[in-house]
Amino acid sequence: MNASSTLTRRYKKQKSMLGSTAPWAWVIEPVHGCNLRCGHCSCRLDKPNTYHYIKEDSWIQAWSIISKVAPTTRADLCLGGEPTLHPDIYQLLKLARKISPLTQIQITTNGTMLLSGKLEYRELLAAGANIIYTDMYGPHSKFVDMAKESGIAWYEYYKKPKDAPSPWTYNGPDLKLIVLQEQPENWPKSRYRAGLLGTWFNHLDWEAAKRFGLTPVTQAPARRCNQPFRYSCIDSKGYYLLCCQDNVGETSGMFGNVSEGVDGFLKFWYGKKMQTYRVNLMAKNRRANSQCSRCNITFSRCDYKHWKDEQLRNYWTGKEWLPLNAKIQVRARSSKQY
Repeated sequence: MNASSTLTRRYKKQKSMLGSTAPWAWVIEPVHGCNLRCGHCSCRLDKPNTYHYIKEDSWIQAWSIISKVAPTTRADLCLGGEPTLHPDIYQLLKLARKISPLTQIQITTNGTMLLSGKLEYRELLAAGANIIYTDMYGPHSKFVDMAKESGIAWYEYYKKPKDAPSPWTYNGPDLKLIVLQEQPENWPKSRYRAGLLGTWFNHLDWEAAKRFGLTPVTQAPARRCNQPFRYSCIDSKGYYLLCCQDNVGETSGMFGNVSEGVDGFLKFWYGKKMQTYRVNLMAKNRRANSQCSRCNITFSRCDYKHWKDEQLRNYWTGKEWLPLNAKIQVRARSSKQY
């Protein structure tokens, strides 16, 4: 059964308590570590068969924050590991769905646990996931057969039916969809030209990365980046990360932890460090940010100004707004910060 137009129902998004500066999407790492050793991925540098699983309390705290801050958004389970390796993945999905029922939950997976039969599409979706975005690391025909046999709407990414829902758009909590994507070895050249493989802040096995055309970033792109403006990322220890290109957790511990609740999230999201990163990116000055200076990602719309200038002039200490004292041209408009 392929995806049809019946799945394009749109839910009206609730107005976030943070207005236009609220996270556009959440990225959560259920597992750090992967069962594959891909040459284009920083997980290749991790010790084989070594995993860190997010604890249930951190998971609950993360979803409690999402439910209060911006619930009618997407949440992607991925980052620096294979999410389906978590031994309690079904239970985690049930908890997430209960705590934040309006969030659209996506699992981005290499498909190996599905291929082995240890997990099933229907069970993951029944537990609370909305979309299973599968990079097909295995026989293409087998993944197609599993999708067909699931009885769930599905499509191949490069054969997307007209009017079928996109996994990157909020379609509401009732959506159930399987999207089959080619692994990078089988990508069309257009995806490589679009720069959709990152350098993960230069944390790669460069000999293995050569076959994917990846080389270390030695000169920072003079480009903006939308990541710290749109995505709130949480690692398997419950720490906030700068962005979803931080697969190795280089910024883990710099911005606080979900254990600090909504107040801690606000201190992270509008704190001095994040606001400084954003100001530099707004100025196309990746060189000023250590991590950004080693990142080659130039996703679509990375040069779009997602926040207004005046939304970057102050930072939140957890108690009060203070001037950032960063070089930025500010237009005289409302003093409202979020």
